[in-house]
Amino acid sequence: PGVLFSCACRDVLGWGFAEGRLEIFYGAGDWLGLRLPHGAAPQVVARLQAVTRGCEARELVLPRGAGGRRGFRVDPSGVVTAVTRFSFAETAGLRPGT
Repeated sequence: PGVLFSCACRDVLGWGFAEGRLEIFYGAGDWLGLRLPHGAAPQVVARLQAVTRGCEARELVLPRGAGGRRGFRVDPSGVVTAVTRFSFAETAGLRPGT
């Protein structure tokens, strides 16, 4: 088998499972969806946990606060840099560094 995708381990932001496939988030918020053979997901996730600083992604639905603000800031690499106190984002569990 050939290489399907390659990026530096430090560029992996996280991963998640959706509709029977693994989604890997990397770089500045880009993502790649892969269909894996049955039973392969735990092995792939264990490897991601071992070699990256990423974590399992969680989808958050965040309504906008007063003035249409989301309550958080993100840097160009896709990492949350600030979360406004008492915002919907903070209440939902969003934290700087995620």
